[in-house]
Amino acid sequence: MDADELTQSVWDITEGEFPDGSPLGEQAKFLLRYAILAPSSHNSQPWQFTIRDETIEIAFDKTRWLEVADQDKRELFISIGCALENLCTAAEHFEVGYEITYHTDEDDNLVSTVTLEPDSDPSSSRPSELFDELTERYTSHQLFEDQALPRETRDQFRRVIEWDSVTLSLIDDPEQKRSIGELQAEADEAQMADPTYRQELGYWVGTGALGSSWLMARLGQAVVSHFDLGEREGRKNSKLIECAPVVALLATQEDTATAQVKTGQVFERLALLASAEDFAVHPLSQILERPEMRTKLATRAGTGEEIPQHLFRLGYVEEERTHTPRWPLESVPLTNQ
Repeated sequence: MDADELTQSVWDITEGEFPDGSPLGEQAKFLLRYAILAPSSHNSQPWQFTIRDETIEIAFDKTRWLEVADQDKRELFISIGCALENLCTAAEHFEVGYEITYHTDEDDNLVSTVTLEPDSDPSSSRPSELFDELTERYTSHQLFEDQALPRETRDQFRRVIEWDSVTLSLIDDPEQKRSIGELQAEADEAQMADPTYRQELGYWVGTGALGSSWLMARLGQAVVSHFDLGEREGRKNSKLIECAPVVALLATQEDTATAQVKTGQVFERLALLASAEDFAVHPLSQILERPEMRTKLATRAGTGEEIPQHLFRLGYVEEERTHTPRWPLESVPLTNQ
């Protein structure tokens, strides 16, 4: 990966350039311009695509797997699910039908196949306004305002979840948030105390993938790689959780790759809906990267036997929306066959 290839220009997509009436392969390639705008852990963008006639195969790029932070590939599959959701949202907007096949072979990096069906009507629970948010959605790391999320917004969140196998908990009880915040601080300190974790995080900071200039990225890499900032990060992230109007948790009945891909789809749909409603989203993954703390999170969040998969903050904040850069589609592993 070359940091010089990272660009902000990929966010500027002209909707009217969709190749309506062109072969499905050309339409698929255009839809993938929206897929690559999906969020991913450390902005690692771990997806690769193969277009075969009317199908798009979505696989993961092992070189972009966070082997230290994400040893079980949970975040990798969630990231792939986010890209899949963007693809489907764009397909629906351009009235291209599709069918998704989830692949379960753990020895293969193929995650899902999307078969385009132009003669069928796409149908799902996605609100139509989500398409416009594909190029507007962003992640906020700021302290959120003390302003409750409206009940109708919470209800709409729950309505757009397509599968009974993925559940959403919206936590606003101060004591619960404080307890989860304490766990977040503990996770930050444990992760940052690990030199291999800091080296991996430093590498991604150094690529510029998080949006810093070349110089600041290199300085950030040096600081993160060589200094244990766990206590500072723990205090900061704990406060972010405790002060958020809502802490959201997605959980599943099974802890499989497919469940995690569907978790990513649900999260991205919620993030797009949040963007449409002008409130911000901020994922927090450190707790879930520690197996023993993931179990504690289930207890503190009250998920019962369901398995926590993705934790994030929701709330309002006054700030300019900024996007992290992306490798353009030409730089993403893409094969036409």
